[in-house]
Amino acid sequence: MGSLEDIIVPVALFAMILGIVYVSITARHRQRMAMIDKGMDPRGELDQGVPMRGLRNGLFLLGIGLGLFMGALLERLLYGAFPEEQADHPLPYFICVLMFGGASLIVHHLIVRRKQQG
Repeated sequence: MGSLEDIIVPVALFAMILGIVYVSITARHRQRMAMIDKGMDPRGELDQGVPMRGLRNGLFLLGIGLGLFMGALLERLLYGAFPEEQADHPLPYFICVLMFGGASLIVHHLIVRRKQQG
């Protein structure tokens, strides 16, 4: 028989995620309603936040994928590939994912700036 913690932790996690989604959706709805009351167009005002959003998301996901790949290579290089040693070393993965993810966002910024300048 499972302990009480085995039941409470997943239920609390699910409730927390559901609460965050609910609060974000209702806040966005209230913001849009306030903009409509003031005579503003919520589609035009809110969607101008990030230019080329699809490019940014694609570059970011590509950067994360490259970071995971390079993290695996770096782990093998630093710690060796001994079959008898099954220890996980997550530090190279974290370092590479953050570096390549950040680099992809910098590349996105440079592309957007170059396009806006002409």
